[in-house]
Amino acid sequence: MARSTVLLCYVTAPKFPVVIKIGHAHSGVAKVKVDSLADFQDIAGVVAMLGTYCTVEPYIDAKYDIHIQKIGSNYKAFMRKSISGNWKTNQGSAMLEAIGMNDRYKMWIDEVSEIFGGLEVCALELVVGKDGREHIIELNDSATSFMGDSQEEDRRHLSELVLQRMQAVCRPGITKTTSRSSVSGSSAAASPEERPGASMVPGGGPPGPPSICYLIVCSVAIIDSIVSVGGSEQRERGSLSATLTEDAEDTMKNLRKTFAGIFGDM
Repeated sequence: MARSTVLLCYVTAPKFPVVIKIGHAHSGVAKVKVDSLADFQDIAGVVAMLGTYCTVEPYIDAKYDIHIQKIGSNYKAFMRKSISGNWKTNQGSAMLEAIGMNDRYKMWIDEVSEIFGGLEVCALELVVGKDGREHIIELNDSATSFMGDSQEEDRRHLSELVLQRMQAVCRPGITKTTSRSSVSGSSAAASPEERPGASMVPGGGPPGPPSICYLIVCSVAIIDSIVSVGGSEQRERGSLSATLTEDAEDTMKNLRKTFAGIFGDM
């Protein structure tokens, strides 16, 4: 008598309510709160027709949320509390308040910044439940939005940070004279410290690749040299065409004299 194996499959239902985020959800958009299994199946059918991904997260009965931002060495934290009764703390009417930046928040955003390669501009979104527990739900890079009355100050900090990075990378001390001499070959004899954009590998290795800004300056110098050469060629062509024009005028004068002499003799 053959034995049959029966496989029992257990489906574990999630603990409701849950929050379903569809696609690249942001600012409270494309987020749905699901309270029952029947609603979960309905929204699952909707997601299946959209052709995008989704995530299911436990619902946190939030008291307020916290926005922590980092712009270079400038840190700020804001608390946002809904006053319209919406379960999304960033939807409807909300009260925004700047709070003190404590060591714990600073450590969190610095650690997250280092995880992703040292982000100089980033922001953390936290939700604080009614039980007092803090939940990190989102990380934004430079796409973060500024909040409160200090938005102009934040934009100034961001612009200063960008200018500092440009000055550090682009080496603004390069002039056309030095770039032309480097293009003509004198840069080959210059030391790596004198050569803009070149870097020495620790241990006495060969210099690394030049920076993008250095290549742009060299390209501009090459274009200038081409334009100057083209201008000299154009001047030479102009002088040549002037010479040809003078020769043609002399030839026409000689022909007129010749014809006048022939017809005059007749």
